[in-house]
Amino acid sequence: MAGSVLVNDLAHGVRAVTLSNPEKKNAIDAGMLDALEATIRDGSGVKAWLIRSDSASAFSAGYDLKALSGFPEGTQLPDDRFGEVLDLLAAHPAPSVALVRGVAIGAGCELAIACDFRVGTANARFTFPPAKLGVVYALKGMARVRSRIGPQLARRMFLLGDTIESAEALQAGLLDAIAPDAVAGAEAGHWCDRISALSPLALRGMKRGLALLDSGISADAEYEKLRRASFNSEDAREGRDAMLQRRAPKFVGK
Repeated sequence: MAGSVLVNDLAHGVRAVTLSNPEKKNAIDAGMLDALEATIRDGSGVKAWLIRSDSASAFSAGYDLKALSGFPEGTQLPDDRFGEVLDLLAAHPAPSVALVRGVAIGAGCELAIACDFRVGTANARFTFPPAKLGVVYALKGMARVRSRIGPQLARRMFLLGDTIESAEALQAGLLDAIAPDAVAGAEAGHWCDRISALSPLALRGMKRGLALLDSGISADAEYEKLRRASFNSEDAREGRDAMLQRRAPKFVGK
């Protein structure tokens, strides 16, 4: 049976995306990847993404192993296609929160790392198995991982195949918070609600700025245009007024 991606709109502009492939520990197949891409492309008006699975023991076991064979010269490798979809998520104006319960393996680990924040449970654990599978991971994916967790931990994960348990993941910045399983969903939702209360315009610009810095770019004309426009925006006026009046702001993203 093929897996599926379930999409639900929650309160305050939060869109939940749930991986569901219970027979394969939420391994991601081609159909799920297509659905994930379509969901992200249809994300107009979303203020925050919540990426999760429907299992307490597996966020995702990675890309479906049965799809990892038979790639003649000139055909696209599956992790290249996967990386393109994660680029869409990373570039989307709305920040994303991954709720990681249980294992996040390979592509599942990269999906969590592509999100802006990660809330995990005590049983969350992260690993990359390509060296055990005899394949070379995509350079773009390795760069994404390295930019989040640093070069030495990336070496441990890719060259030794180390599994990073939740406590070390928190210390290394692979997780932003650990919550008991009973309340982890609510905690991840709280992170999304915190995001949705902020200015979408400011978040969009600064998310782009952080991506530029991750790429080693420290000056960008388009970013400066976004900065200047933000100072003259409705959101900036609302933010100033709300702070002076000591009330919660109501941002519109303009």
